[in-house]
Amino acid sequence: MNKCLWSVLAMLFSVVGTAQEVRGIVEDDKGEALSFATVKVFSLPDSVLITAGVTGADGAFALPIGNSELPLMLKVSMVGFSESGSEINALQGHRIILQESATLLGEVSVTANRIPHRMVAGGLSTSIDATPLAQLPDVYSVLRGVPLIEVQGEAISVTGKGTPIIYINDRLMTNPNQLRQLKPHLIKNIEVITNPGARYDATVQSVVKIYTKREPGSGLSGNFREQLTQQRGYRMGFGTFAGLNYRKDNWDFFVDGHYVTKEGIGGSSEGIFTGKTDNSIWINKSQLNSTAFEKVGNVTAGINYEDEVQSFGIKYELGTDWDRTNIYNTMLSKLDQQPEVTIYNHNLLQSPLSQSHRPSFYYLRNFGEWRGQLDVDYYTDSTDPNNPSVQIVREGYTLDYELDKKRSTSGAFYSSAGTRADFTGPLWGGSLNVGGEYSYVYNKFFSYNDASLSLPDLESKVQEQLVALYFEYNRSLGEQFQLTAGLRMEHLNSRYFDKEQVDKDKSRVWTNFFPTFSLSGKLWDINTQLSFRSSIERPSYWQLQPQYTYISRFEYQVGDPLLRPAIEYSTQLLLNKNWLTFILGHGYSVDCLTQTTELMRDLNNPGQYLPYTTVLKTINANPHHGLSATLVASPKIGWWQPTFTAMISKMYGYDIWYFDQLITNRKSLLVLGLQNQFALPHDITASLNAQYMPFGNMDNIEIIKPGLDTYAQISKQWLRDKSLTTSFSVSNFVNYDGMRVRIRTRHTELNALDYRPTTFSFTISYRFNSTKSKYQGTGALSEVIERM
Repeated sequence: MNKCLWSVLAMLFSVVGTAQEVRGIVEDDKGEALSFATVKVFSLPDSVLITAGVTGADGAFALPIGNSELPLMLKVSMVGFSESGSEINALQGHRIILQESATLLGEVSVTANRIPHRMVAGGLSTSIDATPLAQLPDVYSVLRGVPLIEVQGEAISVTGKGTPIIYINDRLMTNPNQLRQLKPHLIKNIEVITNPGARYDATVQSVVKIYTKREPGSGLSGNFREQLTQQRGYRMGFGTFAGLNYRKDNWDFFVDGHYVTKEGIGGSSEGIFTGKTDNSIWINKSQLNSTAFEKVGNVTAGINYEDEVQSFGIKYELGTDWDRTNIYNTMLSKLDQQPEVTIYNHNLLQSPLSQSHRPSFYYLRNFGEWRGQLDVDYYTDSTDPNNPSVQIVREGYTLDYELDKKRSTSGAFYSSAGTRADFTGPLWGGSLNVGGEYSYVYNKFFSYNDASLSLPDLESKVQEQLVALYFEYNRSLGEQFQLTAGLRMEHLNSRYFDKEQVDKDKSRVWTNFFPTFSLSGKLWDINTQLSFRSSIERPSYWQLQPQYTYISRFEYQVGDPLLRPAIEYSTQLLLNKNWLTFILGHGYSVDCLTQTTELMRDLNNPGQYLPYTTVLKTINANPHHGLSATLVASPKIGWWQPTFTAMISKMYGYDIWYFDQLITNRKSLLVLGLQNQFALPHDITASLNAQYMPFGNMDNIEIIKPGLDTYAQISKQWLRDKSLTTSFSVSNFVNYDGMRVRIRTRHTELNALDYRPTTFSFTISYRFNSTKSKYQGTGALSEVIERM
């Protein structure tokens, strides 16, 4: 493997052409660069093919023609566009404009005059420019109108794929302010990649890539935003966001930050817990009133330099976090034949103010047609042992909580460093991306339980080293098809220490290979893409700690250092015709991470169990298959641009025990979505979105009462340059009592209500000038920090 890597790296620096090259750029009629367009050069007058290749992400191409003489014939083609052919008499400066194919612009009564979607490797691209989406007040409103993207507040997810990583102009987003600063009218298109390629970390399930128009200008620019948010029944929270950028020639100096306070519900509002063993049966019915209060702050400052050959920059990010959660539980408990009693429980969880520090550096350079980038990253976050996180549990038969009071403390120290090297350029008529990553992690954990609990304390340490190598190759096959294939290798060495002593049984070494494949083209006038990807989900560092947490006299929680990472193999078929898209997917999961409950062992009496008591933990599920089908319809009818989404999925082989019954036939999961965007007169825009989940199974969770998420927003832009925007939104204004689910295991059943109160939000934002930071660093620790 090492020999292969060095061979590829050597090739990167040795492929420097000395022959003539034909250079140019390919764009559509809106000036948008077209990547992966097929470019061919023919000799004249005999029309013999000399060379061929594809355009890069910026639409540029450079094709060697040896000693061939001018004039030549240049032909450019791409799926969904009419072919362009012209005689050329110069080697450089060619700007080719492709017109969308008339055969793909039918159904004029319900479609716009351009295709709203097109395929990209592993996913789907949605055009934003010149659509009602470009008139919305902020980027989150735009994302709500993009197929397969779900937005709750500022939390973004991809349907069926969880939380994505986000790139802005091919730069990894490392700070939410980078997203907040985007102006909708400057967004060209948004790609949703549901089968990411080998260049992405194997833990990445989905990617959102946002491309914007180039912003001219220099001098000082800025943006300010104030947001007031209130959940029904809770205090109002606020969020202040500000960013400044100063550009002078090739230099950028930037600083931005945010401070947010929020209060809201901290969990389910109702739960019924039923337990059963050979000797006993019990039912605990809980009415929960929980409040979570959080203060989050962040400041980022940096400097960046960019010219035609190179770019480099350094930045420093400081984060702060403080949170407190109160859970009041009124429990009606029935244990065997004992009389039914009411138990009151108050659980206070409070974390002190913590600080995280993240300096990072990047250097990017062009080597002819090749581009190389180096990123260096460091991160640390810790809890002061003298001021740890505190959990206080009080219980009683009255609200005086006269039974007992238990106090436990815990904390962690996180530290990691990493580097990443990435190279991209043309090779053998296509494009090659190759690189490697290295990260080192040093984490320490401690937990001290109340002495009355007789639970073990925790003092552990984890040292991890991750080495990753990857390559991905892309080229066109003929005029109609595009092939992308890659391979990623990850080697993880994790050492576990218990009280400074290495525990070999809990230490692990993993080596995994993750192939990726995508073939796209046009079949029977339908845009078609077939893709395959394997990925990994590693347990979080807290899930790997054998720390016992006391929840109530009937419930505990614990981690497991022997958890294995989950592996998934995903195959996807995507079909697109005008404004209709159909996605058929198959997944095979091995060691899926699933939460379950088990009987609580008596740690002081081996072989015995605590009566009526269970422990919540994460386990590895048995291998199973999953099938899914998704239909997306995005017509445009005058000023109305709706997006309809319907997804149905079903698991096969995910069998669960429900007491003494083995359940093998799991219900299909149905998700229906409707996103509406309205462009109204006087610079007013409106959105009305809904998602409905009537039934189905997700892992070991079953929906037994439908869930409906709703969102509405109205916005207006003010001033002559539209630099001031106000918006008002409301979410969960229908069926706010939530969705009811149940989790069934061998000895228990949990029936819970997922309460989602109505939330109101008012936002005012102001921007001046048009420049923003050109910082292109991607960082090297995003997935490590995610696990923390």
